[in-house]
Amino acid sequence: MPTKLKSNRRRSKRFRFVPKPKQELRVKQPTRNWLELPSDLMVNILQRVGVIEVLENAQKVCTAWREICKDPAMWRVIHMQKFPGPRESPTAYQKMCKLAVDRSQGQVVDLTIIGFCDEELLEYVVDRSSQLKRLEILCCWGDMYGIWAEALKKLPLLEELSLGEISPEDIEAAGLYCPSLKKLKVNQEVNELWVGNDGEESILIQNEMALVIGKNLPQLTHLELIENSMSNLGLQAILDGCCHLESLDLRRCFYLDLKGDLGKRCSQQIKDLKLPHDPHEEHPHTCEMCDLFDDSDDEYPYDEYDGYSDYDDYTAYDNDGSPDLENLSDMLAFMAMFG
Repeated sequence: MPTKLKSNRRRSKRFRFVPKPKQELRVKQPTRNWLELPSDLMVNILQRVGVIEVLENAQKVCTAWREICKDPAMWRVIHMQKFPGPRESPTAYQKMCKLAVDRSQGQVVDLTIIGFCDEELLEYVVDRSSQLKRLEILCCWGDMYGIWAEALKKLPLLEELSLGEISPEDIEAAGLYCPSLKKLKVNQEVNELWVGNDGEESILIQNEMALVIGKNLPQLTHLELIENSMSNLGLQAILDGCCHLESLDLRRCFYLDLKGDLGKRCSQQIKDLKLPHDPHEEHPHTCEMCDLFDDSDDEYPYDEYDGYSDYDDYTAYDNDGSPDLENLSDMLAFMAMFG
């Protein structure tokens, strides 16, 4: 039987060419060193952090940042707000505010204090802020009614004033000592006793604020009087006296009757008009909010607290200038928001 010869030839293997997948070109992003940013850029970023965060954290990161935080340009705008509740004594906020004003070296032009201002702090601030153009003080600590006149004498450049309570005499002072005042916000709670009877004296008291504004502040362009007790008499005085008025906020002024000619005049004379029944929820600092601040000493047992008195001498980093890594990590997490 014939035998089959095994072929010595090897069958050639077939290979299929499979191209390698294309690799994405990855460019390594450079690591940003926040400590080497130009000082003017760092000033811009740190200003967005806020006064309290700068004093409690940012200035403790390293020597370079501390020097930036002592630059008067950092403190041209100061906004501080203490939220309701007994978390801390207002004394701590007052001391931080004084330090911020001191660091401005008289250059602060925009100042907001909400929830902790008292008469002593007001005097301290205005004595060192003659360049102030905007002042907002709300939800004060203690009775501030009738004390603004002396403060306004020292603010001749003031253009915008926002207060929670002010007397007619203080309005007269604003007209006398603040010739550049263009914007006024006075949001006081309606006193129902003033409108309890129809006597002439009661009507004058009810409209006293509006009458004084119309007589003493003819240069106003923006006026906000949320929850004012004025009637049509007071509104008429404002429209007659403030001929340059462009914006008028009358929300919650429920004693006005704008169904007739007076309402038509408001619509024709005022470009931006808010009516008594317009929603006011977006307004952040009405009297309801200020009522949440309780000035009872029992809730603040740390009136002698002076934990912020040594900021100028405090050093939270080594003598060699190396950064405090704990504070640095917290600050960098925030600054990552700016790219």
